[in-house]
Amino acid sequence: MNALLKRFVELVEVDLAAAGFVRRGPVFRYFDTEGNGIALDVQRTTASWGEVAFFINVGVLLAPHLRYYFGADDPRRDAMPHHSVWQHRLRATDDTAQLPDHTFSLSTDADADRAATIVRTWLGENLPRMKSWLGNFDTMLAAIDEDRERSARARAEQLATGRWKAGRWPDGMWVGSSLIRAYAHAERGDVEAITAETADWPDPGPDSLAANALAIAHQRRTERQR
Repeated sequence: MNALLKRFVELVEVDLAAAGFVRRGPVFRYFDTEGNGIALDVQRTTASWGEVAFFINVGVLLAPHLRYYFGADDPRRDAMPHHSVWQHRLRATDDTAQLPDHTFSLSTDADADRAATIVRTWLGENLPRMKSWLGNFDTMLAAIDEDRERSARARAEQLATGRWKAGRWPDGMWVGSSLIRAYAHAERGDVEAITAETADWPDPGPDSLAANALAIAHQRRTERQR
């Protein structure tokens, strides 16, 4: 590993390890007892002996989705931010920037320290919120609504002023809102609601996500009837 990147990773690892994350290569992972989790990936883009550039990607992972995706394999070893229902690429710039830049570039120890401070500050502000989503469908669905409203306000402001403004838009993007609703219905055993939610999903086949959620719903309904 590039020496500057190693310095950065070791600085960030202090906070992540204290929060329960386990590092495997360039990826830090946290899981609760039910298998819901958070993955943070240091995605290197360029590197040389004296310089390195990378992205920081983070994602919130949904246990039933991971079980469907990985099957018999262990997601605790291999789950990545791109397997998530919410994902975000951290900004390397602060709120004074005219436009956001997501590339962290290190050529000195001071650069590594500054990058680590940005990431550790973001984690301190956002990890509690991300952890509150784990296994809590109602909290995730409420966050989706809040982020949608905030995005609408930011979009209106940007159209009115012609300028992007830091701090106006919510961090991250919900990439699995319908999936979250489907698995929320599944845990309640609500077969009818899942059928309605997944009616327009592109793959209705027997090995699809829709079929997986429906199977969980039938299982939960049977368990409640015992």
